[in-house]
Amino acid sequence: MTDTTTPRRDAGPATLAGWSAVALGAAVVAAGLSGGIGPDSVPLDLAAALVRATADLAALLVAGAALTMLLAPGRSPGTDRALIVAVPAWTAVLLVEAVVRGATAAGEPLTRVRPADVVGYLTGPAAGTGLILAGTATVLLLGCVAGRPAGAGPAALVLALAIAGAAAPAAFGHAAASPHAALAVPGVVLHVAAALLWVGGLGAVLVLAREPARLAVALPRFSRLAGWSVALLVVSGVLAATARLGSPAELVDGGYGALVLVKIVLLAGAAALGGLTRRRLRAGRIPVLAWAGVEILLLLAAIGVAATLTHTA
Repeated sequence: MTDTTTPRRDAGPATLAGWSAVALGAAVVAAGLSGGIGPDSVPLDLAAALVRATADLAALLVAGAALTMLLAPGRSPGTDRALIVAVPAWTAVLLVEAVVRGATAAGEPLTRVRPADVVGYLTGPAAGTGLILAGTATVLLLGCVAGRPAGAGPAALVLALAIAGAAAPAAFGHAAASPHAALAVPGVVLHVAAALLWVGGLGAVLVLAREPARLAVALPRFSRLAGWSVALLVVSGVLAATARLGSPAELVDGGYGALVLVKIVLLAGAAALGGLTRRRLRAGRIPVLAWAGVEILLLLAAIGVAATLTHTA
């Protein structure tokens, strides 16, 4: 039988770089529109937006690698390579973020930040605790990578650590300081988990689309996972926004509300394309990567916006 799903070729570095640029660009634009980049601290605020979005992208790559193994168990050399690159990169980005946040908290430029400023940030506000927990998750992931995990059990551990590492900075940021923290924190954690499962699962399906036998196993599982993820994303998003917005009017009256609306539009468009992509995959129609690629671009743009929302009051 002829394989008509997609050409057998890996997404090259240029494709990955393009997707990453969308997320990073969205983070910068969102930070600018929300007031997250002040006129007197452009370099520092820009660095903060970029490192947070980069950390989110690294977490997404780790989650996608784990989901590739979970959705269709089997040998995935590319998954091992992705983890070997993504986990150390994520750890390094968190170290850079600690320096950037330390400089911000101390009111100093990056060229003058001191180790004491970084330690003060990490041991002071709740956001520092979130960064420490995220770093702990990546250290544990380094152990998993060193052991070259194979099989559903280790893959499930990698996925759980990826979710924990991605959710910690958001949960201990403005959500924890909200008067409605009991509502905001669980909402943010569930929101991050749902986003990683949806986007990471989609990336896994695109990787497996080059192997029809494994795709046949993965696609029904991902369809169910995506459905639950979208539902959880909606519910948790409402919880998180309710805790941050004083009234529905703030959706159209303020930078934060406007970004929430932008994110809603991006996620709705991605959900619609997701349904179309999965129907095309079931029918073996091409170009699968083109349709799913657009969905990923929308989701990465939403992740870029979310990186700013996490740290925008």
